[in-house]
Amino acid sequence: MDHNTEVIDAQQTNNQAAMHSMMVMEQWGNGETYNEATWIERGRQAVRQTMEGMFELGRALIVLKEHTEHGRFTEIVRSQFGIDKSAAARLMAATQRFATPQMQKALPKLMDLGKSKLLELLVEEDVTLTGLADGEELNGATLDDIDRMTVRELRLHLRENREQLAAKDKVLGDKNAKIDELAEKLEKSKKKSTVKEPEPADVAGELNMAVSAKTVAIRSHLLQLGEYFAQMSAHEQAHGLPHRDAMLGAINQIEADLNLLRGQYDLPAFDEASETPAWAKVDLPDDGTAFETE
Repeated sequence: MDHNTEVIDAQQTNNQAAMHSMMVMEQWGNGETYNEATWIERGRQAVRQTMEGMFELGRALIVLKEHTEHGRFTEIVRSQFGIDKSAAARLMAATQRFATPQMQKALPKLMDLGKSKLLELLVEEDVTLTGLADGEELNGATLDDIDRMTVRELRLHLRENREQLAAKDKVLGDKNAKIDELAEKLEKSKKKSTVKEPEPADVAGELNMAVSAKTVAIRSHLLQLGEYFAQMSAHEQAHGLPHRDAMLGAINQIEADLNLLRGQYDLPAFDEASETPAWAKVDLPDDGTAFETE
């Protein structure tokens, strides 16, 4: 195929594409010239109007529910709006969730996700949704990432996030249970002392157990503090809002409290000790799941 033939073929292809665009725009675009950005914006406006209609229906349902008997309300929902009781409940819940000033501020960005995704996100806390609208992540996903997900993908993503949070809660719950158990043993030891004077070695063991339990709790909280610092750092990089002073203030206060204890009991600093103590040889786990010792 020579160059002239290629040029003719390209012109024919362009002409066919132009004719097709004209036919489509004549039928569906009021005869306008096609512009991608224009039609994306019109699509987004249609989504927002649909979402606004959803919240307006939610308000109507709330008012009707508060003024009608249970059976009458269910009948109205089914016969007048063509939805079932569970759908009506979700619409009312969504409307109530977004009634606060904080949620109202986040609503415009969340509305762009569409009705189905917004309803899926209602399982999350308000602070999570407002943070998402402000550029924060939900289990590693930004608002743009969620916009590109299908509803099914979002549902799976949210389930994974809930499972991870549940796992963390279980770890902390197990640690708290162990701390409570140690505290209970110490309390029982105190009660027994009114009947029989305990052996000094037993008291020392109980005290060491109590201090170890409290140390576990404090280190667990420090690990959580590190997670908040990571979020603050990411937020600062994304939005330019400074968090360094707050982070530094927290660290300085903790150090001040520790130095006060060190001074009260004349305890040497780590670098002044003659040898490495046993407690310093145990590394704090990265994942925060294995504070227990044998």
